[in-house]
Amino acid sequence: MKSVGKIKIAGSLLIAGMLLLSGCATPESVTANNTKKGNIMSDREIAKFDKAMGYKNEAVDGMDWYSVDAPNVELTGLYWRKPGEAFRRIPFTSKVSDGVDFLAWNTAGVMLRFRTDSQEIKVNVKVGHACRMDHMAHVGIMGFDIYLGSGSSKFYAGSTRFDHNKDEYNVKILEPFPTKKMREFTIHFPLYSGVESFRLGVNEGSVVELPTPWKDPRPVVVYGTSIQQGGCASRPGMCHTNQMSRMLDRPFINLAFSGSGKGEPEMAELIAQIKDPAMIVLDYDANAHCDGLEATLPTFIDIIRKAHPEVPILLVSRLPFKDEFLETNEYKEDRFRYTAIHMAELKRRRDMGDKNIHFLDGSTLYGPDPSECTVDGCHATDLGFYQISKRMAPVIERILTQF
Repeated sequence: MKSVGKIKIAGSLLIAGMLLLSGCATPESVTANNTKKGNIMSDREIAKFDKAMGYKNEAVDGMDWYSVDAPNVELTGLYWRKPGEAFRRIPFTSKVSDGVDFLAWNTAGVMLRFRTDSQEIKVNVKVGHACRMDHMAHVGIMGFDIYLGSGSSKFYAGSTRFDHNKDEYNVKILEPFPTKKMREFTIHFPLYSGVESFRLGVNEGSVVELPTPWKDPRPVVVYGTSIQQGGCASRPGMCHTNQMSRMLDRPFINLAFSGSGKGEPEMAELIAQIKDPAMIVLDYDANAHCDGLEATLPTFIDIIRKAHPEVPILLVSRLPFKDEFLETNEYKEDRFRYTAIHMAELKRRRDMGDKNIHFLDGSTLYGPDPSECTVDGCHATDLGFYQISKRMAPVIERILTQF
């Protein structure tokens, strides 16, 4: 057994956490283990009738366990993190809003890439800072999923299935392979939960190697709101920043913060610290609203331009909300104003010689049937995120090809 970067966990099971995770939303719905009232059935009970609906905790014996800091795996999406530090999307010392400070622990956009000949892959996890919501699946909030393949040819291979009332779990993330051969994997981290500890488990004695290099290692940085953070994807890999990372074979840095992407200059200063980004995407209309966007956008871009005078900046207006299709006209009026604010800033900067600032109309990103793309009239479903990715990725690729 190798010793560098690898941790051998003794014992049978490490699942002992009994405390509920701290929530940033408290739904009125009855939880899965409250089965005494009415005919509510828990996940354990439904598994009696359909085994595919159940899960089990896995033994840790017979596996080699790797830290994310092992030299033969690659962690992406935490620009400021150093080996051994906690999983946090921005520096600990940053002067940011309370919302950003809390949500920075959520690991949206974080991924672990590696190659291995192991027939089994398991994860040993402890989560925290979870945002429990009634309209988002627990796998998306506090789970992981895994993709098989390399480059832009990656395919979904499995998700973690776990007791979401506990903060620790040790589970398989995909079904065992029948043969032992080298394969490449990408594991996406939770969108609306923090990760206090993570270990990658492979069959004892398996080879683990670094993944295939990115087509372009320069990251696309995305700043935004709850939707950009991944609300409400059913699993992490369906968030559009993760989808586009796979489509374009390049890393993305997700700096979206639910309800808290308001264009503060402190966030622009953080983005300016990122060295050699391929592109910066600003998509925060929905949190700043019209007046806030108009007040913050010029300064936000000024700060970025001081550090990155030629890096492409893509301005994205707000996605369609259901109220735009109802009798209320307020949201339609806001839509026109958002576009006008972006276009005015775009024209002003291009007139000043900034030719690498661009605009994408968010009202087009869901395609011809936007009413089918959300869970609540606002936050995207998997279909919504796929529609966004399918339309935004080619725009990003075209701009980067010209740059």
